Amino acid sequence: MQNFFFHFKKNLAASLIAVSAFVLPQSAFASDAVGTVSFVVGDASSPIDAKANQVIARGDKLQAGQVILTGSNGHVHIKMIDGAFVSIRPMSRFRIEEYKYDAVEPKNSRIKFVLEQGTARSITGKAGEASKQSYRLNTPLAAIGIRGTDFVVHTERDVTRVVVQSGAIVMTPLNENCLSSAFGPCNNSTARVLTAAMRDAYLELRNKKDAPVLVPAEKSLNSPNLISPPRPEEPVTERGEKSAPPAVSNISQDTNQAVTVTTIKTQIDSLANTVKPPEKPVVVEPVVPAKIWWGRWEPVVGGSGNTSNPALAPDREVTMSNVVFGMLREKGDTYVPNEGVAKFKLADSESYLMAADKTLTAGRISDTSLVIDFGNRKFDTSLVVNVNGFTPTEIRAAGDISFQGVFMSEITTPDTIVAGSLSKNSDQAGYLFQRNTANGLIIGATRWIQ
Repeated sequence: MQNFFFHFKKNLAASLIAVSAFVLPQSAFASDAVGTVSFVVGDASSPIDAKANQVIARGDKLQAGQVILTGSNGHVHIKMIDGAFVSIRPMSRFRIEEYKYDAVEPKNSRIKFVLEQGTARSITGKAGEASKQSYRLNTPLAAIGIRGTDFVVHTERDVTRVVVQSGAIVMTPLNENCLSSAFGPCNNSTARVLTAAMRDAYLELRNKKDAPVLVPAEKSLNSPNLISPPRPEEPVTERGEKSAPPAVSNISQDTNQAVTVTTIKTQIDSLANTVKPPEKPVVVEPVVPAKIWWGRWEPVVGGSGNTSNPALAPDREVTMSNVVFGMLREKGDTYVPNEGVAKFKLADSESYLMAADKTLTAGRISDTSLVIDFGNRKFDTSLVVNVNGFTPTEIRAAGDISFQGVFMSEITTPDTIVAGSLSKNSDQAGYLFQRNTANGLIIGATRWIQ
């Protein structure tokens, strides 16, 4: 994987609020309010016409078509009529292009935001949850669609970056194959999916021709939450954490599979001196050559966690990650059949119980099932993790598979996260899982074959 070193250029002038492109006059706004300002601090305003702005205050009602501008110290939080939340951070220009919420039939709702400059966070409400195909956030370069999501976007003239804190997004370059006038995610070969399982990495887009690239965690110095940190008044994420900027880290290697991957320091630095590898790890020889691989972070396998760069095979790319594992698959477009139902069997796996002191106890996986309905792009999976001395733990999940072959888990057992992908020709599958239990975190990686 190539290294990603990007220099953030502060190309916003302090006079951003005074700068105005074409804006709708106040009389052109829809008559019904679509949101209310719940918090404001610093410089924040909304254009009245091409020459004048009106200061935004807490309690102000906002309409579709309205533009919000923030200065170098400005933050605006908006509570939308369906319970959604929007945060507009400093030096930003954000437009509520359309917001139609049908309370009787939420699936008929339509939402479109435009972030012309700066940083914004969006947490979907009832409309977005019920009508994911009719939600869109555009930047000058990218179209962003959702799957029930909490995400943060930063955009400048020549770059857009997005990080996911809950759920998943689809990011696609705006061009003749993905129009800014459309709604929902664009489904073409340049679209890329980012899930909360990879929340400390981000997608970056620098032109309208190429697909967004995944910037791994160790290179995430330009993550939106680092470029423009949140205020403490912003809501906590689904996982109960403030949306604070992540720290950065280096990489690790799976000693069994000889694959290196990248992760975030805040997730693993506490493991460096406490993780104890199992005395006799279970190693299952692959039935067929692997097309899905995983690695363990360096501290987990006893490494130093120092400065070496990842040395991924050129034909592999990172797809998913959690606190112990990172998963990879073959590079290139994934072919996902449009018909048929396939039952997969487990080829190899690795699982642990992570205790409160971060020590790992090896587990054994049994009672496995993975069924993929290619025609409807759905999957259903279950397995049981057995750790000596503890009650067996069930992992169950079901949900969608994107056109790129990425698992989109929507139904799971409590406190469970499942994220994975298909191989390039969809004859193999792999996913990472974790479940919080009273005894600690059950966590693992799996590879499946037909």
